[in-house]
Amino acid sequence: MFHRKGIGLSQGSETVVLEKPEEALAQRRMVGKSVRPRKDLPLLQGLASYTDDIKLPNMVYAAFVRSPYAHARIRRVDTSKALKLPGVVYVLTGTEEAKPLVYWMDKPGMRKPERLSLAKEKVRYVGEPVAAVAAVSRSIAEDAVELIEVDYDPLRPVVDAENALKDDSAVLYEDWGDNVIFHDVLRSKGTKDAFSEADFVFKERLVSNRYSPTPIENRAILASYDKEKEFLTIWASTQFPHVMRTFLSQVLGFAENHIRVIAPSVGGGFGIKSAIFPDEVSVVILSLKLGRPVKWAEERREHLLVAGHERQQVHYVECAVKRDGTLLAVRDKIIADFGASGMFWTEVQPAMLTAASIPGPYRLRNYDFDLWCVATNKGPCGPHRGFGRPVAAYVMERMMDIVARKLRLSPVEIRLKNMLEPNELPWTTPVGVLYDTGDYKKALRRLLSLSNYEELLKEQSRQREKGKLVGLGIAAYVEYTAPASSRLQGPLGWAVSGWESCHLTIDPSGKVTGQLGTASQGQAHETVFAQIISDALGARFEDVYVSEGDTQSAPYGWGAWASRSTVVSGGACIKASRKMKDKLVHIAAHLLNEAPKDLEMTNSIITSRGGKKSITLQEVADVALRFSSKLPEGMEPGLDVVAFYEPDAPTTCSYATHLAMVEVDRETGSVKLMKYFVVDDSGVVVNPLTVEGQIHGALAHGIGGALFEDLVYSEDGQLLSSTFIDYLLPTATVMPQVIHDLMETPSLTLGGFKGMGEGAAIPTAGALTNAVDDALSASDVKFVELPITPEKVYNFLKAKEH
Repeated sequence: MFHRKGIGLSQGSETVVLEKPEEALAQRRMVGKSVRPRKDLPLLQGLASYTDDIKLPNMVYAAFVRSPYAHARIRRVDTSKALKLPGVVYVLTGTEEAKPLVYWMDKPGMRKPERLSLAKEKVRYVGEPVAAVAAVSRSIAEDAVELIEVDYDPLRPVVDAENALKDDSAVLYEDWGDNVIFHDVLRSKGTKDAFSEADFVFKERLVSNRYSPTPIENRAILASYDKEKEFLTIWASTQFPHVMRTFLSQVLGFAENHIRVIAPSVGGGFGIKSAIFPDEVSVVILSLKLGRPVKWAEERREHLLVAGHERQQVHYVECAVKRDGTLLAVRDKIIADFGASGMFWTEVQPAMLTAASIPGPYRLRNYDFDLWCVATNKGPCGPHRGFGRPVAAYVMERMMDIVARKLRLSPVEIRLKNMLEPNELPWTTPVGVLYDTGDYKKALRRLLSLSNYEELLKEQSRQREKGKLVGLGIAAYVEYTAPASSRLQGPLGWAVSGWESCHLTIDPSGKVTGQLGTASQGQAHETVFAQIISDALGARFEDVYVSEGDTQSAPYGWGAWASRSTVVSGGACIKASRKMKDKLVHIAAHLLNEAPKDLEMTNSIITSRGGKKSITLQEVADVALRFSSKLPEGMEPGLDVVAFYEPDAPTTCSYATHLAMVEVDRETGSVKLMKYFVVDDSGVVVNPLTVEGQIHGALAHGIGGALFEDLVYSEDGQLLSSTFIDYLLPTATVMPQVIHDLMETPSLTLGGFKGMGEGAAIPTAGALTNAVDDALSASDVKFVELPITPEKVYNFLKAKEH
């Protein structure tokens, strides 16, 4: 049982006392303050160093031969012409060396598709790497790729997940006999009865599109093997340096303590850089063979071909409801298109998270699902910002509006009727996800107030009288963030832990350095964690420096994913600061001849009660390090502590409500975003300025997936949207006016933080689809497939005219 001031969380027979978050950060001088991120100016000035900016002596460049077929056997690879090209150093094929990529997920019933560093006998998607070239320049490497001849025996592909489930489908992995990577089932005890007792059952087939994370910086890796020292140094655009080091050690059979992974500046991660791909492993293999640095930087077409395809799912969803709109039960058959496979390390989890997130903020006791994760001849499915949850929010929020319209209820009314009350939390969903703290109805009501919803309805009526198609759409979500080891290693079957680390040191000048096991891709970690340490320790913010992203200096950590860094690394910063503060206060007490309990530290000054005596942090640090003879008897010198933190609760849930106002052009079908409102609760807010940036960035990501982005395949498995000419992204002119407000309901974690880096990308498709649906309500249009492209809208409108 968990306890926190009247809050009890059932968790077996375990008893954990949870601290009040306000006690964890009693001094909130910096937490809650909008501080400009320290790295903003250097980034804007172009002074950051990314992986592709690094140049080493004797470095060569890699390029890849990629399969032009979606499904084929490899008969022969002829590299002779490429090897004769001046400047070519080496050509690696799968016949010579194809390392199997290890799995860290061992979920019962989950098959493990073959993943090799280079394809050896068969290719299963266009873009799969077949050979790797190393040359003295990138252009020569690319020229050599064109000279390599591969003899393929084409096979029949399958590019539709529903067709891939049929008996007569082509099969990607012959020894399986079918294309099912994973099948999962949930049955709630009361679902059958709930459907029998329902006044209405509403059924829909809802389709979500396949799209890519598209960070500004594509994937990049530079591997440098020193044969003499038998030491491998890797610079990589990655979200998890320590995980990459462990993974490569396992794949290559190379001593982990002889590998160093450095994440320099990373130009966006968005999930895909918490995956490791075959081509990246091949670059490291080339360096090991050559004993010299090898660099590869992904091109945009390569990224769209192979990196981070996610979200493509079909949902056959049924909602059982009462006449008054009360939601009794949900059934959902989910068919998720995983392409040739999932990716290390998340595997089938994106679809598992979709299934787990369907209940949303609603009082849903009865929920059944059948989840089918299906292999097709497309690029592999990898992690992508939001990680399956955007599809869940789209499905549930669309059904809320569809049911409301059928029952002649307002979108607000049906949500307020079904949302959980604050006193019902903590709440465990039918899937076993714990909702810890929050007030979902308050967030919705605040959204209505923030947007002046009644006035928006009047404005909508006025615009409709002028013949304009204006619509309003609401969507809500709950996101569980920072999952604990118990959930990761239990229900998810993952060889991953949920803790994070902080190594805190103070030098003789009183300056504080925090080294963290996580890694940043633009989230302002160097600022946010300095704010937390400053308050928890009582040190001047200006004197705190935060470092991360280098396995040689940072303590082991699991990286940035699942909106976890502020929650878990923030907790580690607080724990380390407390350890450090305890030693500082004891030294100061000895020097001031005061009791430790009578001292407090603020702004790098330790003061006695009443302020009669004081000593600076610099003076105490000098004693701890340079004048250790003055230390209390028996105390070791030094100011060096390490702390590890993992939340006691299995999940930490953030949530938000969104409202979109759109106008549809009846002549072109284009959708104009007029206004967008967000009310977000991410617990104790460390830096409102960076939170605002995260909201805007994630919102742009969600808008892209809802309106523009789509990885379209032909029947023979060719990607038809492989450049930014065909694969459209939202631009600054598309973005609406965004008005947001922050609620602050502390979580049950140390510091009261909740995750929010992915949040605004989650409900966007639901809000926008509901808004477009509302705009076209007079035409009785019902949108059930993403993205909402102008062509689809135009065709809907023209079809209704006839």
